[in-house]
Amino acid sequence: MPDRVPALTRRELNRALLARQFLLKRQKLDVVDAVERLACLQGQWAPSPYVALWSRLSGFQRERLTRPIDRGEIVKATLMRATLHLVSAREYPAYSLATMEGRFGAWRPPGGPALADLGKLHRAVMTFAGKTPRTRAEIQEFAASHLPPSAAKNERLRNWLSWAAVATSGLVWESAGAHFEHRQLGRHIAPAARLRRTPSPEAAYELVVRRHLGAFGPATIADIATWSSIRVPNIRAALAPMKGLRRFTDERGRELIDLAGGPRPSAATPAPPRFLARFDAAILGHAAPERTRILPEEYRKAVIFSAEVWPTFLVDGFVAGRWTIAVRPREAVLELKPFKPLARRDREALAVEAEELVRFYAPESKTHGVRV
Repeated sequence: MPDRVPALTRRELNRALLARQFLLKRQKLDVVDAVERLACLQGQWAPSPYVALWSRLSGFQRERLTRPIDRGEIVKATLMRATLHLVSAREYPAYSLATMEGRFGAWRPPGGPALADLGKLHRAVMTFAGKTPRTRAEIQEFAASHLPPSAAKNERLRNWLSWAAVATSGLVWESAGAHFEHRQLGRHIAPAARLRRTPSPEAAYELVVRRHLGAFGPATIADIATWSSIRVPNIRAALAPMKGLRRFTDERGRELIDLAGGPRPSAATPAPPRFLARFDAAILGHAAPERTRILPEEYRKAVIFSAEVWPTFLVDGFVAGRWTIAVRPREAVLELKPFKPLARRDREALAVEAEELVRFYAPESKTHGVRV
């Protein structure tokens, strides 16, 4: 008779996620190691990776991330779900290869373009941005003069190829575009030779799947697919040879997969107040039905709107409100916007954390404040 598969409650899954996201206790880790263990950092908004690491690492200061970016140890690129991420240079080739098909498929017009035509365009763009960083507009203007004949009378295809010239060609961002202070048009450049060393597809898929489980598990196959845009057959093939995987079910009976050594703290484990960055991966690491392990369903529309994921704060491990920050030379103020009234002890604990965050976010301001 087969062993019974253990079931995990939503609260147990919440504590597992918080532990893997370093949100139960700040960690003393090298930043490059942290980025790898967190399965990359969302990078659509330049300050977000910095805020994410501030909430997760002990004594984090901006230069701890800026230095490895400038040294080329961390790069900014279009990866999972055709969105921007910060990834370590040593793992970039695997992520780039494993997410390539998903990037090609994002918003791709039915019936085109031919992959040979797209490959030709990519090679031309790589040469164009080989040594000189180029803006998106410059790349798109260049691409417009190198489009395949199939795009001549197809405006939708022309528009898609214009986007694909930047997002799917394998370009990375100029290092300054990943800095906290970056607010200008990004510039893109062909990756250095060491970033083009392509691993085998099997090795690339396994690394990305393993990283997801380490950062977001226990997880369903649908979670991995949603987060990575990797096709399910490739995920199953990557999981098949992995040793020591654990199987669980959730409260709805869905199968969850996990690494044998993944932390799964007790549901009673205390969770301190924490601030999540804009587009924080702790919210985006699962398929929509499973985001309730950190984002209560009743708050989903207040947090995720269209392509936006607002900055939030956690109380007892779950999203309990949004936060905004207004930065001026004389004063920086972080405002808490709870979704329901907060208990006094939670409000006070959040205010202490917020005071430290606003000072980190706006050290140049003369005074700092918190509005609850």
